[in-house]
Formats: sequence, C-alpha cells, structure tokens
Amino acid sequence: MHSSSGCAWKVTIVAMFANLRERAAGRACQDAEVTVEIVYCEGWDPVTRSVVRPLAEGTAHERDLAGDQYAILLTGERPLALVEICWTAHHAAVWCFDEHGRRDRRLEFRRWPDDHLVLREARQWAYPSADTPEFHGDEPAWRAPYWRAEYDVDGTRRVSSGDWQDRPDLDVPTRHPMPAFGDWTPVVGGDGPSIPRPDPADPPEDAEPPWQPPRPLRPGRVDDTFRPGATYELDGGVVAVEVVDGGRLALPSGRLIAADPDPWLADVTPFAETVRPGGYPLELAVVRFVDTPEHTRVAACRLLVSEWPTTSWDTAWRDGEHPLLLGDGEFFGVGVDGGRVALVDAEVAPAFAETIEDAYDDMRGWSHELPEPESGANLITVESGWGDGAYPVWVGRDAGDAVTCFVVDFLVLAHAKRVG
Repeated sequence: MHSSSGCAWKVTIVAMFANLRERAAGRACQDAEVTVEIVYCEGWDPVTRSVVRPLAEGTAHERDLAGDQYAILLTGERPLALVEICWTAHHAAVWCFDEHGRRDRRLEFRRWPDDHLVLREARQWAYPSADTPEFHGDEPAWRAPYWRAEYDVDGTRRVSSGDWQDRPDLDVPTRHPMPAFGDWTPVVGGDGPSIPRPDPADPPEDAEPPWQPPRPLRPGRVDDTFRPGATYELDGGVVAVEVVDGGRLALPSGRLIAADPDPWLADVTPFAETVRPGGYPLELAVVRFVDTPEHTRVAACRLLVSEWPTTSWDTAWRDGEHPLLLGDGEFFGVGVDGGRVALVDAEVAPAFAETIEDAYDDMRGWSHELPEPESGANLITVESGWGDGAYPVWVGRDAGDAVTCFVVDFLVLAHAKRVG
C-alpha cells in the first residue's frame, strides 16, 4: 500500500533491468534488492538528465483516473527506470537507464480491455562507449545498434536488429495484471513497503511534457483527396487533383483483398468489412503538377460501394488486427513491392496465381484490368503514388454505419498544404 500524501516515496524492488542485461549477455545472476525513490513528474529530460516538473502524488492520481498523461521516475544513486502513462491512449512505456544515465531499453505496453497490460514492443539500444550520446546524439534512434521485438496478443513475436553483432534475446513477461496506481513494482520487478515524501512546498510552474502518447495514423482529408480541382503544395511544386475512372471491379463474394500483385495475393486476408456481391466503380485521385503537367501521381483510389454520403472514416481492418497493437504513426495496410497495388475479390484471387506474373509487363498506366475468363470477374492494379512502400486502407461509412467505400491512400497528400 502507499500513502495518499507526498509526491514520492521509497520502496524496495528487485533490479529486474540489471538482470535483463545479464541475461542478454548469457550470464546468470541473482536478483539484488535495491532501494529506490519514486517521483511523479511530467517526464524525463535526457539533456539535463533530470525530471521535468515534479508532480504531487494527488495530481498524478487525478491524471491517472482521468486517463491523462504523466510519468513516474524510479531512482536511487542514479536513475533506474521511467514509466510513461496515458490511459486514454491505453499506453504505458517502461524505460530502463544504463549506468551512465542513458535510456537503453524500452518496454511498451497496452492496457487491454480485460484490464491487463499486454506487451506490444521491446527495444534495446547498444552504446559502444561510455561517451556515446543517448541514441548516438543527432542520429535517429533506429540508427543506433538496436534489438527489437514486436509482440502479438498471444505472445508470439517478430524479432529484428540493426548493426548489433552480438544482439541480445530478452526474455520478458508479455502480460501483467493492471497495476494499481503507483504500484508498478509487479511490472518492473519485486515488491516492498512505501515511505511517502511530503509534497514540494512551492509547486513548480507548468511545463510541456517531454513526450507524447502514441498516435496511430488516422484518416485525414480523404474527401478532399477526391475533390476535383483542389490544389496542394508539395515539395516538388503545386499539384491539382483530377478524379478519373479506374474501371469496374467485380466482387462476387463481397470480400475485398488489397495486396501486392503477386502469385500469393490469395493468401492475403480480406478485409473484415464485406459488401453486397456485385460490380463496383473504381475512382482514381490523380495529382498533376501545375508547372510540369506531364508529371502525375495517383494519390489514392476509391472503390465506391454506395451512393450515400460518407459521414465517418476508419481503418479497414482484417481479422487478427487490433488498433491497440499500433504504435505512433503506424497503421495496418497493404505492402507494395512492384509500384502497384491489386484489388480483387477473395473468391477470385486464387485464379490469378498461375497467370499474374505473365501480366507484369502489361501493367501500365494509372490502372490496369486483368480479366478472369472462367468466372467473368477481374483484378485491377493501380499505380501506387510514390512507388513501393506500405499504404493504409480506409473504409467510409454513412450515417447508418453502412459501408460506402474503400480507399487505398498512397499518402501523396498526407503532409501537403492545401492552397486552393
């Protein structure tokens, strides 16, 4: 239990993070008890290596109940761990510090609907010397040698690393009961009594939090993307939007697949949102550069399944995808490796396994149709904006929550400035 007064207290915890370092090096070690102080704050300043605006415990508790963001520093002779919390984003992240006060490990959790913390990502960075700046100074964080594991809800993971020859293999728990306010020792490791510390006599002035909770990519200006004549300013100049016909796609089962046009596209899971079987028009939002009219890009394509106006937008989800598994700026979408995306019905897709590679040389222009002779259905490929990459797929809905359209957004206008 902890006291309701004071902005910090002392507890005894097990130094789990030191153990992780030992395990990563393949050495056994015993848990060591370390007395630490817990300080509520806005966050951590890596430049000054100090907390940003300490908070009274009551203030932090109010934020916790409201779902607003705050942080907790665990510190002793040096900083040990930092917990960043924002329940409106279902988010908590635990940072570990090395002996030089640099953050070198991060566990990112999501608060699941069953009131458990589920590990979404574990990441560790390597510093070759004591003088190496955190994340190698001005280099982006991913540039420093790193180890990363992304986790699904069932605990399965996908591991990657960069420039780390003796990469570790951290074995960390992937699921925890939701901790009570202030009681993060079950997540960090160990337990112990708390000793409250009085609130500061002079509360510090307001300060901007040095971190933000993750914000997965959301639909933006989708309607404007298909507004003929709208003009935008891109890095390469001013562009004007044209909306052109992209063909008519047959959906005999009403289950849409968006995938790279390769022989394995039938293995891609269709979107969970289904529509009435039939044929639907495909529109292309093409942007043309005003100063160089021959230069065009397909900004998005839209499969129209209803004439009712779209009143809301969401991600087009596939089975197994969940919004809580997304990090900052992330999305579930379609990967493109050949400069085009294919749209096809899930029932028809297997028919192209043996023929689609032979059609690659014919896939030219903004859109290209491949008929499927036996079923009378088809597959349409669309030129993908700036080329290869990953792109989100949005689903539009009307006031009655019925599907109005699917949009593959090539993000050409994602950061463009509207000028007309």
